[in-house]
Amino acid sequence: MPHLHSRPPAGGVSLWVGFPTQISSRLAATAPDHGLTLAAGPRFGVGGAFERHLRLPFTLPADRLVEAVGRLARTEIAVTAGATGRHPPNEIA
Repeated sequence: MPHLHSRPPAGGVSLWVGFPTQISSRLAATAPDHGLTLAAGPRFGVGGAFERHLRLPFTLPADRLVEAVGRLARTEIAVTAGATGRHPPNEIA
């Protein structure tokens, strides 16, 4: 997903990823259809902030993270094609 922007995290267990468009909430709503649970960026801000961002944890083994990135890519393709998801946005556990 070369169109995404991120910086190596200085610490912690998550990475902020920036998208070129305001897509975060739609990705989170559609993600369960692709086997993912995502928290939309606006959950971490106010007034619609971070709608172009996702906060992605990276605590799983490397092979599972590779699989998750593939699922995220398929989710983005579905959303840009018009999918809105069959599920409401997930709650943060």
